[in-house]
Amino acid sequence: MKKLVLYSFAVLCSSLLLLPTNEAAAAVHSPKGAQVVVNNHDVDSKDILNKNNQVFISLTSLKGLGGLTFAWNNTSKQVTVKGDGTNLTLTMNNKVAQKNGTSVSLSTAPFIQNGKTMIPLRFIAEALDGSITWNQNSQTAFVSKPSTKLLTDVKSRSLSTARNAAINLPRVSQLPEDFKPFMEASSLQYYFPVNTIDRFIEVNHNVIRYYQITKNTAYLKWQAFISEKTTTQDNLYFINRSFTKESGSLPNFKDTTFANFRWMPHITSTGYGLITKENWNDVVLKQAELPQVNLKENYIIVDIPEET
Repeated sequence: MKKLVLYSFAVLCSSLLLLPTNEAAAAVHSPKGAQVVVNNHDVDSKDILNKNNQVFISLTSLKGLGGLTFAWNNTSKQVTVKGDGTNLTLTMNNKVAQKNGTSVSLSTAPFIQNGKTMIPLRFIAEALDGSITWNQNSQTAFVSKPSTKLLTDVKSRSLSTARNAAINLPRVSQLPEDFKPFMEASSLQYYFPVNTIDRFIEVNHNVIRYYQITKNTAYLKWQAFISEKTTTQDNLYFINRSFTKESGSLPNFKDTTFANFRWMPHITSTGYGLITKENWNDVVLKQAELPQVNLKENYIIVDIPEET
């Protein structure tokens, strides 16, 4: 969704510099390891503060929710946020905000820190009709709000449309760690059990992850590092390397037929085909070149004619 911005973030932040910061004096940067993820985008640690055991986030770092516009009124010391049927007005150093003309209370008033408007994370996420999930183990807050397009597409009768929405839905993890690929891969691989859209496996370089879709959110259920040691996997038969570390729980897939997709961004092409335990090593993926509009939306899954 294209973002329409009333005032640039730079102008907004420079205006906020005019306000006093005494209330923010006690605020410190979020403890090492604490993170906030907004619709799959990591928020910079400089935009996260911990004050009185409460997590605050800079207002403009929520732009990842999509469709938000910001307007600053220097006279009233107010910032107005609009998007998706929500009109929210926040007044600096005031615990009462206005949402669609109705007064709502904050646990702590908004304040200014280093020229940025800092808002209690849970309040602002829920005020903008998002949801928030806290992972105590990794000290990570996941803020989620699927776009209207994703909500529509994930219910589509078209497998490719629904699957594209599935891989782009907000992702949440309750696993104790987040395994990061050693480097950016030249391709991404996705595996969906045949004729399904509500669960998938993603392979990114040396990391493999399994997600399940529940209530328009992709929950990370299992992950592992892939080593360079050749072996035979009984469950995930299409991986011919051993796992050096695993986290979470993985269903039994050893007799499952998968719709396999290999996205290669350097040639804007997706390889596709159906694989089984018996034929996976012999299948030659067919190629589909993707139009530019698909790339902008990260819609890189295509139809497989043999899948009915």
